[in-house]
Amino acid sequence: MPGIISAQEIAVARRGGPDVLAVRTVERAVPEGDQVLIRVATAGVAYGDLLLREGLVPGAGSSPVPGYDVVGVVEEAGPTARFSPGDRVAAWTGGTGGYTTRALVSDRYVVIVPDSVTDETASALVLTYITAWQMLTRASSVGEGGTILVHGATGAVGQAVVELARLRGLRVIGTGSSRRLAALSGDDFVGVDRAGDWSAEVRRAASDGVDAAFDGVGGRVGRRSLSLLRTGGTLVVYGATGALRNGRRSIVGLAGAALGSAWATSMGLFVRGIGIQGYVSTRFVADHPAWFASDLTLLLELAAEERIAPRIAATLPMERAAEAHRMLARGVEGKVILRSDS
Repeated sequence: MPGIISAQEIAVARRGGPDVLAVRTVERAVPEGDQVLIRVATAGVAYGDLLLREGLVPGAGSSPVPGYDVVGVVEEAGPTARFSPGDRVAAWTGGTGGYTTRALVSDRYVVIVPDSVTDETASALVLTYITAWQMLTRASSVGEGGTILVHGATGAVGQAVVELARLRGLRVIGTGSSRRLAALSGDDFVGVDRAGDWSAEVRRAASDGVDAAFDGVGGRVGRRSLSLLRTGGTLVVYGATGALRNGRRSIVGLAGAALGSAWATSMGLFVRGIGIQGYVSTRFVADHPAWFASDLTLLLELAAEERIAPRIAATLPMERAAEAHRMLARGVEGKVILRSDS
């Protein structure tokens, strides 16, 4: 049919575990306006994809397609698009729609990928490193020599925050499993075993408090982190991994997140001179496309110059998305990538 292009995608057939992910064939319209149609090479797998699969993302609709980002080549472009067929690009898909062989997106969320940057590296940057960079530079502002606390420092986002913070001359205290924290060792990094009394360890490492704390767990972790901030400090909350257990929705985890959410009153924050800032890419990126384009261009340049090097945990064929979700639920060091053979 003229004006229609076939694509395959991985959709959530129903709420549940990894096995609910199913391949389906769909039709894509020819790009209009500023849209571009991208033939997808790679797509990143994120913890938010597991939350989507478990039905924990409001407004996702029925049978959504996971995936925040794609990297590939522009196949067709709308009449006002800034890109041309043949351009190799990275794109943010808006929180859904990345697990596909062809993605239709607005050019406001598309950036050219330098030739020296691999598809996998570019995929790691679009969501994971954008989240880390914007939390460090837009959701908070810690000057050179400052100290930050990063929860889950061995996860994909945590590793990105640690790497970018070091690049900015910050001292990092990171929580995680003692076995994995060893890989991040250095003069500017203090590892804290999350299995122990981590808040006491953080106090010993930063007796005056930290300038910012980054919490992707939620619940009680955030509340305890508030007590570790120095005057003028900021708690940046960017996730709720505590809502899942082994990659599945958990009543206990959801209850813990809910009970721990009432961390402080505005007056309490005022008196202590500290603040809480939420970060969610589906708002920050969606509402500020110019920030996204500028920040991703910078990150791609840093990768091309080999000043940052995202760690890739695994690259799997897109049809093995369920396996990728299981890997993420077990815990991996780095980013999991899906590759399309379209």
